[in-house]
Amino acid sequence: MQTRKLSDKFSILAHQGQPEDTPWMELALQQARLAAQAGEVPIGAVVVIDGKAVARAHNAPVSLNDACAHAEIQAIRQACQAVGNYRLGAQATLYVTLQPCLMCIGAILHARLGRVVVGCAQSRYNGDLKQSLSVFEQAQAWHPCVFETDCMGQESEELLGNFFKARRKQREETVAELASLMHLPNANKQTIDVLAQLGFHTPHDFLQTGLQQASERLAEHSRVLKAGQHTQQAAILASLCDYFNGEPVRSWKQYL
Repeated sequence: MQTRKLSDKFSILAHQGQPEDTPWMELALQQARLAAQAGEVPIGAVVVIDGKAVARAHNAPVSLNDACAHAEIQAIRQACQAVGNYRLGAQATLYVTLQPCLMCIGAILHARLGRVVVGCAQSRYNGDLKQSLSVFEQAQAWHPCVFETDCMGQESEELLGNFFKARRKQREETVAELASLMHLPNANKQTIDVLAQLGFHTPHDFLQTGLQQASERLAEHSRVLKAGQHTQQAAILASLCDYFNGEPVRSWKQYL
């Protein structure tokens, strides 16, 4: 077993495939599939205490209009209500299909869960787990918590990959139907000039480049424009990144 003991508080273990964990992670995967069906990023979570699932939940930020409605937060809230205590204790285990973000790690530590079993631990989705935990190392208030990674990780990663692939495919079909770049959300004449400088003259140019790569180029140029005080066009390009990634697009002013 690969063990990374970060401090007296936190350790990261490579999951050894304990058979008792598989059914709980499968429940979390079921929740993740429900999230995908609802158009949410497919992440599911289950809280188990004394061999019983006291909470199960999935991602719901879009449907609830709640930036905090991650699967882990939803499950922890349910579990706290179920046991009648905002501290779940060291006997509680959280199963989650994707490694938690910083916000969710904070909630895990506040709830004093003793163990977290993670499905997919790919850093490209939520950053490096070790680096995320290092943010909390200096505080004395946290109780010990063990993180175990890669329990049914392949299944979790495939679910995420298929979801984003399908979403990009849907957006590609939408872009292919655009008559011109002026039909892009929030775009104006100056935006068209900026896109032309980046080599994007028609909707087909984005499809040829690939929406994911195009989005990365727009994000990079948005940062350049923002640094140069071209805030409106920087915000518009940021909104187009959401558009090409299949995300809901807001008014450009909300990207300032």
